[in-house]
This record gives sequence, structure tokens and C-alpha cells, in this order.
Amino acid sequence: MIDFFRPRVAVLTFTDARDEGISSDTVERHLEAKQEELSLFLQGQGVHVVNPLSALKSEKRSWYGIRNLCEVGDVVQMLKQEEVDAVIIGAWTWSPPMLIKEFIRKFPRPLMYYTENDPMAGSLSQFTATCASLMEWSVNRYALRHQRSFGNKMSLIRWARGIAAAARMRESALMLWGGTYAVHMDHLQDDVNKLKSFMVRDVLQEDQYILVSRAERIRLEQSERLDTYFSWLKRMGLTIVYDDIMVTSEALLQQAALLLAARDRLDELADENIRGVSIKCQPEIYGEYGVNPCMLPAFLPFPENEEGPQRIYPTVCEGDIKGLLTGMMLHVLNPDVPPAFGDLVSVGDDHIEFANCGAGSVFWAANSGKAAEALTRVEAAANIHGKSGAAFHYFGVPAPVVTVARLTRINGRYYMQAGKGRELDSEEFLTQRLGKTVRTHLGGTWGKVVVDLGVKGENFVRIYGANHLHATLGDVTEEIETACGEWNIPVIRLDSDDSMETFYREIRKRGG
Repeated sequence: MIDFFRPRVAVLTFTDARDEGISSDTVERHLEAKQEELSLFLQGQGVHVVNPLSALKSEKRSWYGIRNLCEVGDVVQMLKQEEVDAVIIGAWTWSPPMLIKEFIRKFPRPLMYYTENDPMAGSLSQFTATCASLMEWSVNRYALRHQRSFGNKMSLIRWARGIAAAARMRESALMLWGGTYAVHMDHLQDDVNKLKSFMVRDVLQEDQYILVSRAERIRLEQSERLDTYFSWLKRMGLTIVYDDIMVTSEALLQQAALLLAARDRLDELADENIRGVSIKCQPEIYGEYGVNPCMLPAFLPFPENEEGPQRIYPTVCEGDIKGLLTGMMLHVLNPDVPPAFGDLVSVGDDHIEFANCGAGSVFWAANSGKAAEALTRVEAAANIHGKSGAAFHYFGVPAPVVTVARLTRINGRYYMQAGKGRELDSEEFLTQRLGKTVRTHLGGTWGKVVVDLGVKGENFVRIYGANHLHATLGDVTEEIETACGEWNIPVIRLDSDDSMETFYREIRKRGG
């Protein structure tokens, strides 16, 4: 079975259709070598390559590239049997643009046209002629909106990852336990049917009681599971700061039982391909059930548990639909890293601090998916919310490049706000700013991440479309722009004062 996250790309080469043209055995061998070179490069970068040209070989066929309409039909029939996200066509010699148009008409997929500067091959003439023809004919949106790359192979990788991210999102479902719209925050809601029409397969909703009832059964009937879980947490180095009200043995058992109940339910719903979850939490669970469900956003988005490896589920709180979609997108683009998630706490020209109200993925305690490395930097301490329950505190560690993002909506139109920056040593930075009060200011016991986007804090605050922020390691901004292009969603760069100022003026001028 092909890895869910891995881009699946068909790679094709076309050749001259004229018997008296420039096609020769030397040219055809050159085409084969370039096709193989490009395929090996893509495979080396984690792309699953589908190459149907090898299947076209026969004793009667002296050429390598696709040469006529009959072969276009044969290749299309082969590719229809494959799960292909996109197509990359290499322009290495002259071939009739009409063949490429006919291919994309019959096999409508995102298209990247690639060539390199080779004055001996005539490839640049073919490249520009075909791209101009695709836009002239506009036989479908893939012809009109094809992408071009001139010798930049890494751009092919970023494009393929972005296209695959949009495709994987379309195959995925998200689960909203408790629904949406916590504490009367309108921006947490969304148009579910609209989202299902272009971005995700389904938006599932279940009452939080399904977790509460199962958690109670686990406590009564499967207490050994809780013992095993807590033994693992302590063995991995988690520090627990007990008190008489919030962090009691009873509260921790309730929190862990909710986590195990969520894991069990997700296993039951495996056929739904759920790739992200939300727990509404307040006020129902932390008020009526009496404990914060903070272990879900702390440990569902983490690659290990007491039984070994586990699927990472990007997890948000409060029924934040657009926040969850953002986290799911970042995870598809960077599947080894659980996306960070949290409330905005402070913003300046040199930083953005965010920390979820109780827990974010403990991965960010050490930027590591190894529990023995991350949990030694995590402390279960009293939350400031609810009747009881621990928050999971850590200070994020430095990383040279991070990407932050947030899907938002203005007057019914979606926008993606994204940018790259660097992650700071949050303990060092906040201690310098706050001194000894670093542990007592808002969310002092929450997991804290601090990033610097190199922009003015005022610009960020004026245009940012939520109270939650999301992040992943590395630079995936180009991939985000590609995925959003598939969804017709404009991207506003949070790492550009010019982009934010322009967006602010445009929104004020036309009202969304």
C-alpha cells in the first residue's frame, strides 16, 4: 500500500511525430535518459513515480516518447488504473503541442511542465509553444492553470507536495467531539457543506458524552490500562506536580481515561479516514464532568504511546474548524511533525507567543517525536481553567525555520494566512521579558511556543483572522500556496509587512 502522505506523480515525455523530423535513435535515447534522471530525482525526494512509457515499448516501436494520439489514449488508460495526484511532463525535444493538450483533456490532473536550458535540443521552443497553446486552448482548468519550471527541480518537489496535500485533504474527514462554537466565538464555526464541496470528504460530529461514558467504563473495567499508561508517562520522564484541587490522582485518572476513550473511538472509526479531531471541552466537560480533557491535544498529536508507534492526529479545542483544517494541512505537508496549536498570548515586533489553554502537542517540548526526549521537558501542573485537571507545561526550543499558518474567512471568502520564521528559545525569551513572572503570567502552566516572523507586531494583529495559531517545522510556504491554489484560496504572507499592509487596505476598501 502506498504511503498516504506520499505524492503520487506521473512522469511523461513526448517526442516528434514527424517521420522526416528531428527524431532519431540518438534523440530517443536522450529522452529516455532524461525521463529516467527526472524520475530517479523525484523518487529520491519521496515522490511515488508512475512511468507508463516503459509499458509502451514494443519491437515495432523505435521511438521512446509519446508520438501520436493512439499512444496518448494508451497512456491515459494506463494512468486511469493508478492513483495519480498530478502529472509532470519533461520537454526535452520538439513534439506537437496538440498531443499534450489532448492528453490533459483526457486525463485532467494538475500539470507541471518542466524543461532545462539546452540550446542543442530545441526543448525551450517546445516548452514555450506548448505552454502558450495550453493557455490558448484552455481545454480545462488544468491546461489553463498549468505550472512551469525552468531547471529548478526542487520546485517540482514542493509543487508535488502541495498538490498531494490538497488531494489528501479531499480524502480525509475530521471529527468534532462536542461540535463547534465554544464560548460564543463565531469564527470557530464554518460552512460545513461548503468545505465538503472542495476541501475535505466529511466533517463528523459526535457528542462528547461518547468519550465521557467510555472513559468511565475504562476506569471501572480496564483500570490496568490506566496503570500501564501512567507507568509509561513516568518512565518517559513526565513530571507531575500534585496539589489538593486541580492535579489529584482522581483528576489525572479522568484525564487519561478520556484520552484512551478517544483513541479507542478513533480505532473504531478507521474506515472514515479521520485525520484530525477537536474536543469542544468548555463548558461541558470541564464543568459538568469536572476535569479538563487536556491530554487529548497533548498526546493525540504525538507519534508514540505506551503501546509503541501511533497515528498522529492534529488536535484542537473549542470546535475550531478552520484551525483544525489548518493543522491537518500542515501535518499532510510535514507528516513527521505534529502541528503546534495554541492561543495567541503576546505579539511584538520580535515575537509571537502562543500557548493552548492547557495543552498543545508535547512534541514541541523538544521538537522531537521520541517520548523519552519530549516528556522529560513536560510538567503536568494545575490548569487555570475548570474544576480540576492538569495542564501540560513546556517551553518550546529553538528551530531555525518554522512555518505558521491559519485558514480564515471574511464575508464568506476563505483566505490562508501563512509565513515562515524561526522558533525562539521560549524560556530564555520570556524570562528576559518577564523575569520571575514567566511562570505566573497568562497560561504560565501551558506549553509555550515563541516564533519570530521578522514583521511588525501591529501589522500582524491588524489582519490576523483568529485567536489560535498553528505551526510546523521547516519552510512549507510554497507547498501551502500550491495547495491553496487548488482550492482558489488567496494566501497572505504573515512574514511580509507589505503583504499584510496590502491585505489590510484591500479588506477595508471592499469589505471582504
